[in-house]
Amino acid sequence: MEGLAEIPWGERVALFRWALLAALLAGAVYPLLGTFLHVRRTSFYGIALPQFATAGMVAGFAVLPWWIEHIGLGELDLAAATSDSHAAMNYHLAWASIATFGGLSVLLWLGRRGGSEVGRVAAAFALASAAVVLFGRISPVGKGFVDELLAGELLGVGVHEFETLAFVLGLGALLFAVFWRDLLLVSYDRETAQVLGKRVLVFEGLLAAIAGLLVSVGAMILGPIPLFGLLVFPALAARAWASSMAGYLRLAVGFGVGAAIVGVVASFELDLPMGAAIAASAALLHLPGFALRRLAA
Repeated sequence: MEGLAEIPWGERVALFRWALLAALLAGAVYPLLGTFLHVRRTSFYGIALPQFATAGMVAGFAVLPWWIEHIGLGELDLAAATSDSHAAMNYHLAWASIATFGGLSVLLWLGRRGGSEVGRVAAAFALASAAVVLFGRISPVGKGFVDELLAGELLGVGVHEFETLAFVLGLGALLFAVFWRDLLLVSYDRETAQVLGKRVLVFEGLLAAIAGLLVSVGAMILGPIPLFGLLVFPALAARAWASSMAGYLRLAVGFGVGAAIVGVVASFELDLPMGAAIAASAALLHLPGFALRRLAA
């Protein structure tokens, strides 16, 4: 990032267009998922799920030498698998998906049994964070990739990573556009949805599948830090201003895209990691609504 502040914006866009497009796309889609998590009163999942995915990827790096030696990874050797993240993308995605869906399934199962939702998610986040550190320490390869991932630097996103992200987030956005009313009803009032004859389990499963897929791919390509910010803060910010559910979704997307734009500008001008700058911008955009609610109270 050093010296980027002196590069004209036209050259920045040309050099890092895939990273910038990825940031804008993430800002538009992840807040949608965050609104459904918020309506379900499971906003903390927006913090825990990316950490699950990151723990899965770091665990994958820890076992990568053994995997290549005993199972194989296509035509890749260890050097190729660690120097070209795209070459081993399916491998990393598999580990991220297993950890994300596994952690989500456990949280949902425990949620059916009652108890403190906040306590469960806090414990899960602590466990996943410990796993990231421990697997990262014992991993003999991929340290640079893991460090960059945890730092929230998006400038390494290339055309192949963007294509993967665009396909998955585009699919998620399409499913939200088609089923948003049913997903909101099931998330907000499960009993009413059952009375109205909605296929509650189907829609709950669909939302879980969308969440797991979006978080797995996002954590692999963008890292957990921008996901933390985009899953949590735009939904909270939009709540203070929305007068309808449809307006709530639109405002959340607006806040997410705004956070992405402000974060990108701050990243270049202040020489900051882009993912962390986006997360911080999302938090700052939440402050006016927070102040409004405090004044109204």
